[in-house]
Amino acid sequence: MPTCEVCQQPANQICGGCKLVYYCSRPHQKLGWREGHKFKCCAFKIEYSDTLGRHMVATRDIQQGEMILKEKPAVIGPRITCPTVCLTCGKNLDPPEFGDYYKCSKCNWPMCGPECESADFHKPECKAMTDRKYKCDIKYQGPNKVQAAYCVISPLRVLLMKHSNPLQYENIMNLESHLEDRINTPLYTILRANLVTFIVQVLGLPFDEETILKVASIFDTNSFDVRSPDGSRRLRAIYLTASMMDHSCTANTRHIFIGDDFHLAVIATVPISKGDLITATYTQSLWGTLDRRKHLVTNKFFDCECDRCKDPTEFGTHLGNIYCSVCNNPFAQNTSNRGSMLVSTNPLDEEAPWKCEKCEHSILSKQMVWGNNALKQDLQKLNKTAPNEFEDFIEKYSQTLHPSNHLVVQAKLALVQIYGNYKGYSLTELPNALIRRKVDLCHELLEVADKLEPGWSRFRGTLLLELQAAMTMKTKREYETGKITKAGAQDELMESLVLLQEATNILRIEPHMKDTLEAKINELTYLLDATAEEEVQ
Repeated sequence: MPTCEVCQQPANQICGGCKLVYYCSRPHQKLGWREGHKFKCCAFKIEYSDTLGRHMVATRDIQQGEMILKEKPAVIGPRITCPTVCLTCGKNLDPPEFGDYYKCSKCNWPMCGPECESADFHKPECKAMTDRKYKCDIKYQGPNKVQAAYCVISPLRVLLMKHSNPLQYENIMNLESHLEDRINTPLYTILRANLVTFIVQVLGLPFDEETILKVASIFDTNSFDVRSPDGSRRLRAIYLTASMMDHSCTANTRHIFIGDDFHLAVIATVPISKGDLITATYTQSLWGTLDRRKHLVTNKFFDCECDRCKDPTEFGTHLGNIYCSVCNNPFAQNTSNRGSMLVSTNPLDEEAPWKCEKCEHSILSKQMVWGNNALKQDLQKLNKTAPNEFEDFIEKYSQTLHPSNHLVVQAKLALVQIYGNYKGYSLTELPNALIRRKVDLCHELLEVADKLEPGWSRFRGTLLLELQAAMTMKTKREYETGKITKAGAQDELMESLVLLQEATNILRIEPHMKDTLEAKINELTYLLDATAEEEVQ
C-alpha cells in the first residue's frame, strides 16, 4: 500500500496534479505542498539526450484537454520591429489626437499614459536610459508605422536582470542561442551596429558584444509569439520551462495566453502516455513540408525529421503536392493514371527531385519551389474580404493543385471565415447555396485537421464552431420552408449540438470564448426546445 509523503504511514489520497505521491489526510497534503511538493508537482520531467537536447517527457498518463503547464514569462517585450507600442502593457498605441503620443516624462518613450509610465515594470529600463540622459525620438508618423527602435528593449530587459534578478538572468542565459549560426547573418550585422552600440555606448552598460548578441539570439531561438485575443497586443516572451518542449509538425499540445500578464498554458490535444515526448509546433502546421522545414532550419537551426516530414504525402493530405502534368493532361491517351501526384523522392532533402507516383515524369526541386512561391504570391494579393477572389483561385488551379494542397487549404479557410462572419456575408444574408458551400468547406478542412492537427486543436475547435453555426442555419431554413419534418429538424439540431459541445470542450479554456460559447449553446438549446414544443402542440 502507498505511504504518506509526510509521515510515511499508509495512505490512499493521491496528489491530483502529478499522480505520483500519496497522503494520509488533507492536512498532510497541505503540509507537503508547503514544504516543497508545489515545486515538483507536475505531469512531466525535463530530460537530456544527445539527439534531442533538453526535452519534456510525460511522467504519467495525461488526458486530452488537460493543462500540463501554466507558466508566467521570464521576460516579455516588443518584437524586433513593430508599430508604436506602450513599453509597459505592450498595447499598440492609437494615432494621437494632438500631434504626438503620450511620452514618458523621463525617457520619452511612447506610453499609454501616466499609469503605465509610473508602473514598476518600466522603471529599470527607464532609469538605465535617464541616468545617461538618453531620450527616445520616436514621433507619430502615421498609423501602423513600423519602428525599428524597439529591437533594443527586450534584450535590455534581460541584461538588466543580471543585477536585479541574477538567478533569472542565469536561467535565461543557459538557454540555447545558436549565436554561432546567426552571427554573420544580415540581421545580426544590423544588431551589431544598433543593439550593441545602444547598450555599450549610449547606455554605458558593462556587457561585451558577444553577451549582448547572445541575448538577442536566445530570444530568436526560444521566444513565443504572444498575442492578446483582441489583437491589440503582439509581443514576444521567453518561458523557461515551456521552451524545453521538443518540436513536432503534428504536436500533441497547443498553448494559449491567459490574463494581462500573459501566463502561458500548455494543453494536451490528444491523450499522452507516460514516457511520451510532450511536443509543440514551432512552425505553421498548415504549411507544406518544404516551407516548414525551411522555416525551422532558418529560424530554429534544426532539420525536422518527424514522421510527417518523412512522408511525401504528409499523411495522405498531399498538402505540398501538385498533379502530374503528364498523367493529368486532358489529351493523354492513358486515363488510368488520372489523379496521380508529383511527390518528393526524399522529403528530408530539399534538393531532391519530385517524381510522379505512377509515371516517370519528374521535375527539379527548384522548379517546385519557384512554382510554390509564385502561387503563394497570387494568394497573398487576393482581397481578404472578397470571397469570389478565393473561389476563383481554387477553380483556376484545380487542375494543378490537390484539393488539400496547402495553398488551397488557406483559400478554403479564408472562405469559411468570410461566409457567415463578414459584412454582407452574415449567416442571415447568405443564400442557401453558400450556406451549403460553407458546410462542405468545413467538412473538407476537418479531414485535414484530423490528420495534421489531431485531437483538440484550436483549428478543429474553430472549424466545429463554424460548421455547427452553418448547419443550424441550414436546418432552420429547411424546416421553415417545409423541406424537412419536425423530427428531421430535431435530429439535425441535435447533431449541431453535439458539434457545439465538442467545440466547447476544446475552446472553453480560451479566455475570450466563454461568452460566445455560452450564447451559442443557449441559442441552439432554445431552437431545440421550440421545435419540441411545436411537436407536442
